[in-house]
Amino acid sequence: MSRDFYELCYDQYKQEMSEAEGLYQKAGVILVVLPLLGAIMVTLGRLDILNLCFIRVDAFLFYLAFFATTLALAASTLFLFLCVYPRKYKTLANMDVWQQWRENYQKYLREKEENPGEDPSALDAAMFVNLCQRLTEAQPINAKINEKRRMQFKRSVLWAAIAFSAVGVEALFHLILKLQGV
Repeated sequence: MSRDFYELCYDQYKQEMSEAEGLYQKAGVILVVLPLLGAIMVTLGRLDILNLCFIRVDAFLFYLAFFATTLALAASTLFLFLCVYPRKYKTLANMDVWQQWRENYQKYLREKEENPGEDPSALDAAMFVNLCQRLTEAQPINAKINEKRRMQFKRSVLWAAIAFSAVGVEALFHLILKLQGV
């Protein structure tokens, strides 16, 4: 097993794990935008013209935009939750295995001092084989998890954009109703 292959596998593994962390940071931005849009939606909302909803087209469109915003914010929140919901990523080994490897390495170093003529690359080769196998098993599993999370994040952003547009329509009809004295 070559060191280049090991480094390639390890780089892919690190990339998937860092992408998982990056998604949490990106979700924080949406987590700020959603309450802001909700606050604007509620601030623009009016209950005093509810009786005009089926009499005036502009009042109907105002409430339609209000409810569209509500639905879009709910959908965006749901997809954001699905994105940040904790998942179990495949790791290289649990702490017990790492402890065992460490003990074996210490044992190897003691034996090497006793037998200085041994090939030091034998342990490295065995470690590369073991780690490469674990890396090649973990990377596709972690990539699949990240792909699902990316898709949920994209959907959350899409619904947040729809909510933003709906708030804009709501604001427009709020202004139209105010200008008409309603």
